[in-house]
Amino acid sequence: MRRPFRLTLSLVFAVSVWPGAGAALAADPAVPAQPPAHAARQTWEQHFAAANAAHDGHLTPEEARNGFPLVARNFQDIDADNKGYVTQNDIRAWRIMKKAAHRLTRPPEEKLKPSNAMQLVPLRQVAISPGA
Repeated sequence: MRRPFRLTLSLVFAVSVWPGAGAALAADPAVPAQPPAHAARQTWEQHFAAANAAHDGHLTPEEARNGFPLVARNFQDIDADNKGYVTQNDIRAWRIMKKAAHRLTRPPEEKLKPSNAMQLVPLRQVAISPGA
């Protein structure tokens, strides 16, 4: 029973010590390639550039459906002039308006008041007697 353990331990040691050994195991066709655990996030400008198939600076509803779902869902709100397309300036203005509306719906916070998680509890006043 010790033999499989030694083989596994040797394999782990080989992968950790020799960098080429890990590459050889990764190239094994029997082992399926794993997608990256966390894809890099893109800015909305990068999404716009990727979705803009015509590279003309205008995003049509069809281009938005294919590459920028957030714009596709809110296309009517973003295209306030009913042009049939949106530009980066249209999206920028929509985002500013959306943030402003969100701030207006939230109650104002007092700057000096601690949040609930950091709420300080007043200490009880303890009378100290001179003879104690």
